[in-house]
Amino acid sequence: MKKLILLISMLSLMMLAACGSTNNNEHTNGSNDEVPSMVEVEIKLPEAVEPNEKIKIEALVTQGEENVDDAHEVKFEVWKQGQEADHEMVEAANDGSGIYSFTKTFEEEGFYYVVAHTTARDMHVMPRVELTVGNPDPAEKEEEHEHEEEGHNHDHGTHEQTNHDDHHGHESSLNMTLQPTNAVKANKETTLSTEITQEDAALTGATVRFEIWHENSEKHEFVDAKEVSDGVYEAIAAMKETGLHYVQIHVEKDELHEHQQEELEVQ
Repeated sequence: MKKLILLISMLSLMMLAACGSTNNNEHTNGSNDEVPSMVEVEIKLPEAVEPNEKIKIEALVTQGEENVDDAHEVKFEVWKQGQEADHEMVEAANDGSGIYSFTKTFEEEGFYYVVAHTTARDMHVMPRVELTVGNPDPAEKEEEHEHEEEGHNHDHGTHEQTNHDDHHGHESSLNMTLQPTNAVKANKETTLSTEITQEDAALTGATVRFEIWHENSEKHEFVDAKEVSDGVYEAIAAMKETGLHYVQIHVEKDELHEHQQEELEVQ
């Protein structure tokens, strides 16, 4: 009789433990379904910058109330207004506490742009700010803004992040195409292909990747592409949701860094 009672007690304890484990798993899975906060980037500039003065430019990367110390990549892109063909791309140092920085000396006074290309926690953010060096003629800035607004009218993308990259392509001879152009099936592997030419010649040996996101989602997926023939780059991707998706093509080679956004319907 004592053995029977002991056996029943042990079985009861095992059942309670199993129930507790199930509840914990349900709680954990529920929390994983929550949409993560958007990664945000704030570019911090000195109050005043003079020509030939060495300065430090920082980007504070956060997610919600948390400083992001594990960003996959932070690069600063810098160019002077009116010199769109001459862009400098600098890899940032991780200073800790969510701060990523680089130092630079601007030799000429003028109006400059600074873009912080940030990839962190499956999201891609690229805020842009203006930087004034010295005391340039304000008329130069007005002319530049007119040029930019003309460029906005030709922009084929609507996602807010592409607005920071309108300077690409208008002064560049780089051309990209995206295949397929027709709708693709959800949850089915699709071959994304882009043919890239520069001045009517195939652009070979570039680093190309596709950035993919649903129009209603903050989560971005990055897929590296391989060059399968001269100037043709391919990657395999599978979109899980139906609806409109954006595909942004990133191209890097030496000092070249270009973006182009396309639309892809998923059924």
